[in-house]
Amino acid sequence: MFLGMLLGKLLFRVLKKRRRVVAWNIKKCFPNLSQNEIDIVSRKNFTRLGQALFEICNSYFWSDKKFIGKIKNIEEFKRKITAIKNSKNLLLVPHTGNVDFVVRAPSLFLKVNGMQRAAENKLWNKIMTEGRGKFVEKIFLPNQGKKLLDTLNNGESVLYAPDQDYGFKNSIFVDFFGHKALTVVFPSILVKRTNCKVFLLTLVKKDNYYHADLEELFLEGLKVENDLRKINFAIENFARNNMTEYYWIHRRFKNRPENEDSFYPDDALRESWL
Repeated sequence: MFLGMLLGKLLFRVLKKRRRVVAWNIKKCFPNLSQNEIDIVSRKNFTRLGQALFEICNSYFWSDKKFIGKIKNIEEFKRKITAIKNSKNLLLVPHTGNVDFVVRAPSLFLKVNGMQRAAENKLWNKIMTEGRGKFVEKIFLPNQGKKLLDTLNNGESVLYAPDQDYGFKNSIFVDFFGHKALTVVFPSILVKRTNCKVFLLTLVKKDNYYHADLEELFLEGLKVENDLRKINFAIENFARNNMTEYYWIHRRFKNRPENEDSFYPDDALRESWL
């Protein structure tokens, strides 16, 4: 965690445009914060991003025993996971820097499957896929939604991260922190076609330990927009309560409704990471 903190400080200095994206997202989502408060949250967010790289490695190589020992409320979390073992479950995961570390938690007590986007770097994609394969049963690509749906219908649990801008295809604009954000419709479709239960899965760092939680969202699968509002509200609530954990580095509001100006200022738009 100390090395991660140092790495986060370095990233804050080097990734100038990403730093502006983080600060702008926080400013627009928390308009009551002062510029000094925004800077403090931004720096802490980069610290967590730096630490997250080590946490991802830990998720691939830690033993179950060591992982369990790091979750402070492990008995409570185990009871929640055990209670859903015999049902179809869609576990929604808010984007954090250490998302792999987060999704390792339910796999301690439940067979889970998940969807991932291929990384642009082939070496990292290989490391990521092999690492996740140690605790995720089946990994689906975005074009394999039918296989994921069939897995749910077979009574298995599936992990899915719904809170990024995946483009206009299969997404609609839904409010997130009072701003229109393209939100993927897939979770609502899964509920309609499988009658699965939907939960928000979170794992938050608390000092040297973590607090795991599973919150049912009660999606109905009847009106897509209503379901997506529930999802965005739950993730918004998580981000409000865990500001330094959330993945503010992503340009969540990059695509806009027709005739609406760009959400981000020019110095937060990018052609590269630097």
